[in-house]
Amino acid sequence: MRFIKLLLKISGVLVLVAGLGTAYVLNRGGAFRAIEPHFAGTCATLPLDASAEDMTVDRERGLVYISYLDRQSLVKGEGKAPGSVQGTIMRVDLNRSPLVLEDALLDRPAHLRTHGLSLYIDATGKRSLFVINHPLNRGTEPELVEVFDEVEPGQFRHRETFASPLFNSPNDMAAVGPRQFYVANDKVLQGGLAAGLQQVGIGASPLTYFDGTTARVVVDDIASGGGINVSADGNTLYVSETSAQRLRILERNPADGSVTEKARIPLPTSPDNVDVAADGSLWVTGHANTLKLIQHFINGSPAPTQVLRVVPDSAGGAVEEIYLNAGEQISAGSVGVTYGKKLLIGSITARQILVCEQT
Repeated sequence: MRFIKLLLKISGVLVLVAGLGTAYVLNRGGAFRAIEPHFAGTCATLPLDASAEDMTVDRERGLVYISYLDRQSLVKGEGKAPGSVQGTIMRVDLNRSPLVLEDALLDRPAHLRTHGLSLYIDATGKRSLFVINHPLNRGTEPELVEVFDEVEPGQFRHRETFASPLFNSPNDMAAVGPRQFYVANDKVLQGGLAAGLQQVGIGASPLTYFDGTTARVVVDDIASGGGINVSADGNTLYVSETSAQRLRILERNPADGSVTEKARIPLPTSPDNVDVAADGSLWVTGHANTLKLIQHFINGSPAPTQVLRVVPDSAGGAVEEIYLNAGEQISAGSVGVTYGKKLLIGSITARQILVCEQT
């Protein structure tokens, strides 16, 4: 929800900067882009009672886990009372037909508003789900990370809760150990930039590493961290920088969690979540027109959904647009995950998952 507020702030600032580069800002945000829908395949809708802002796939078992929360009601301001608009983690077995939505949690905290989601599988095959839990009053109450351990295939029980002031505005996370993870924040660090940029939330936000005991900032200049994931071998992090329209590639030291920048890949979108496919390619879902996204949050009008396939290389990366739609099929898409020929697309607010089969 922080990104929603960020966009609303940006829309106000655009009025203030009229005549001082507004056209450039709008063009960069895709306001003048002609959306030409395309996808090499077919898509069908899996209806939900909430939205799937983030998803992660257990490819060995063919299970997709879903950060499940009625964010549409939150956008409308219906989640202010304690206990209202609660979320969970759902699962879908992608080997079944038809696809069936099932609860993945055997128990959960009394308050759970899910956001970024990450699956960790250790060397013995033990699985844990990590999920960001936003408080009722964001900005005044602690932001949390909840951890659930698998006790039966596809069924998880709550293990523990982590908190730190350095989870200042968590959007997504990547688990790299049983108690170790990175948190991508999307809020500007205090004192990091000119006051004007701080007011609209554009600029440096921290990438935080939690080592199992304490948290520390490992990168302090992420341009609004909208998504994060880790390579299969655990040695590379991929961070989407929403306001900079790029993907940051970071080499990580598993011994201490420190990172070294490898590349910055420009993207033709404002990127959100990142999926690491079975072949190592990155599937980045983004917002092709941020002005339409702002309007979507204000009046419910459709906002485009875009999915890119990125293959990092020594020269930066090859970027291919896989899916683009003006919002008629699914509006405000935020995540696209793959399993074989399947591409599943989730949204910030839409009460559906778009299940696509690639030809």
